[in-house]
Amino acid sequence: MSTANAGMLFVFGFFFLIAAIVIASMFVWATTKKAQASAAREANYRELAEKAGMDSAEIKASLIEVKSRLVSVERMLKEVG
Repeated sequence: MSTANAGMLFVFGFFFLIAAIVIASMFVWATTKKAQASAAREANYRELAEKAGMDSAEIKASLIEVKSRLVSVERMLKEVG
């Protein structure tokens, strides 16, 4: 193998190594971004679930209040009638 061929082989090998590093870096970067987006989406779902739980508790309290008022009205109607 001549010196020119060895030099050319070294340059191609070097460029191949650089390309492999760049491709691997891009893959790691894309995976990281995907994981960050997934974490943000899960946080949003968790927040939405907490709000739904609070809303459910408020609705339950309102229904209990309405029920007690209805019982009171029924009692008044029975007393009048």
